[in-house]
Amino acid sequence: MHLAGSRQLLALVPALLLVLVAQADSPGLAGARRPGPPPNLQSGLARLDQQMAQSQLDLPAATDQPQPLAAEDTDPLKAHEVFGFAPYWTLNVSEGFDVQSLTTLAYFGVDIAGDGSVVKSGNGWTGYESQALAALIDRAHAGNARLVLTAKAFDQPTLDALANDPNAAGRLAAELTDLLKAKNLDGVNLDFEGQGPADRSGIANLVTGVSKQLHATNPHWQVTVDTYAGAAGDQGGFFDIGALAPGVDAMFVMAYDMHRNGVASPNAPLPADEGAVRSYLNVAPPEKLLLGVPFYGYDWPTKSNQPNSDAAGPPQPRSYGELASAGHTVYWDPNARVPWTAYQQSAQWHEAYYDNPQSVALKAQLVARYGLRGVGIWALGMDGNDPRMMAAVLGSATPFSAASGPAAAAISGSAGSAGSPGSPGQPGATPSGAAGSATPTPTSNPTPAPTSSPTPRPSPSPTPVVPPLPSPPLPPIH
Repeated sequence: MHLAGSRQLLALVPALLLVLVAQADSPGLAGARRPGPPPNLQSGLARLDQQMAQSQLDLPAATDQPQPLAAEDTDPLKAHEVFGFAPYWTLNVSEGFDVQSLTTLAYFGVDIAGDGSVVKSGNGWTGYESQALAALIDRAHAGNARLVLTAKAFDQPTLDALANDPNAAGRLAAELTDLLKAKNLDGVNLDFEGQGPADRSGIANLVTGVSKQLHATNPHWQVTVDTYAGAAGDQGGFFDIGALAPGVDAMFVMAYDMHRNGVASPNAPLPADEGAVRSYLNVAPPEKLLLGVPFYGYDWPTKSNQPNSDAAGPPQPRSYGELASAGHTVYWDPNARVPWTAYQQSAQWHEAYYDNPQSVALKAQLVARYGLRGVGIWALGMDGNDPRMMAAVLGSATPFSAASGPAAAAISGSAGSAGSPGSPGQPGATPSGAAGSATPTPTSNPTPAPTSSPTPRPSPSPTPVVPPLPSPPLPPIH
């Protein structure tokens, strides 16, 4: 993948992610307080949208209508979906998105009012009317990919009104139909994020009603809905997965924001992903599931440089591109099967847990292992111009082996480095059987003066070299 304007992108995305600092350690971001899938709480990136809605976009209005998708490629879903979100705040660099590797792009998005009408103002609407989106639609269609429109509502009173208005589904479907036709779009993605059980049946009815009417208008349109990772196992939560599954083409499972409060911890641990998948398969068929993976993680100020240190403050979200370019020493969490890093800044220790090509490759293998419909990305543009991230999504990245934590023989290289299997410094794949691998011996206190990398005493042993998950390669997408 070659990203046009990559310097702009690398400068833009980290700055956008920092807007969550004040709320990043709130209950809505802390997913996994107990083993297994996290509670059904609003995703942290929904908060990013709420903050970015206040920014000013410089997007000229469209001057022409995009061309429609070729008639011979009109099935709502591909045999293997690669679904990526394109937020309105990255439209100015969207010419660099690797549309050739995607089957569906979702423009994120337009807001929905409590009566089901589309809010025709704000940054999401500005992006919808922009020439940048029109050009992205044309690029997607030229690459044989769909481009769908995300319709979103995150405000609880709005969601309450939508769930209880019997006319909301018809109104929303009618207005979305007009928007799809105006831009030759290929369907919708519904992103409704609320809390509690009060709207459970109402939201399921709303989504099903909208989907039914859109499919009646055009059976080739794709309809997906975004759901929490823990929703299938929560019988009293916001989403009724069993009721939603029959009415939509697929569900995008937001398998991220699963870190714990007060502790530096993984954003998307592989065991939690697998737990979420298993719980979904109890109530929905695999062909209805898209496993969402994050192109970002979280950075905590911490009390030491040891794995899962107690936090000294709230976390800040960081894109993979930002972390990979920072050049910090990389370690491997053998339990979560994700990379992490520890570094000092002005005498303060920091730890960041995130996903890189090796951990994303394991998640892609999980999709293949359970025969899911496909994999999804939040969000395009956060990969920092690293083609290995998309290669991992596509199932063509090779997992590596690495030490499990800070050690005397520290793992060298940047947060996104890669090399040959077993080579020093490369984060590696550790399947379920290696979850109990040795972890470093804690140090009593971090080094008081700033250093370029952590210097604790050696860990008892590195993570053992083990084979990757026993799963077949992902099927081709074209």
